[in-house]
Amino acid sequence: MSLGDKSVYSPLTNLKNLFKKPMTVKYPKEILKVFPKDGVSPIYRGLHTNDLNKCIGCGMCQRICPFDAIEMKVIGENEQGRAIKKPVVDYGRCSFCGFCVDVCPTNSLKMSRHYIYKVKTVKSMSAKEEVEHIKQKFKLMPDESLGDDIGYNTGKAKKILG
Repeated sequence: MSLGDKSVYSPLTNLKNLFKKPMTVKYPKEILKVFPKDGVSPIYRGLHTNDLNKCIGCGMCQRICPFDAIEMKVIGENEQGRAIKKPVVDYGRCSFCGFCVDVCPTNSLKMSRHYIYKVKTVKSMSAKEEVEHIKQKFKLMPDESLGDDIGYNTGKAKKILG
């Protein structure tokens, strides 16, 4: 009998699965308890988080990003008059590869386990206005707000400048 041929016993193979418990999970009513922490994998790469006190604004994350999803935004000046820059992530372009986290010299940039991002729009907006509104909302400066549930991180302590 070849691979595609059916057997006379084919209808009986369904009987063995008839009384088994289903493998699916009815999310969000049920949550699969597989990992030590509830939710997705403990090393899941979700939205970015950045410890702004550790970030030196070097721009390595911007240079390594294969999709130009990170741009450095000037947020002020230091005592010497130099611009203080922090990364802003465009989630419309980000592929969540984690290169920016790997290359961060201060280990300030991490990826959280948060993956749901909602944008509220006004019903009175035209289609063109709504698209522009959503484009602007998908550009976020990562901060400590998602730092309570860290997922992907390089995990290695790094020395800065020696």
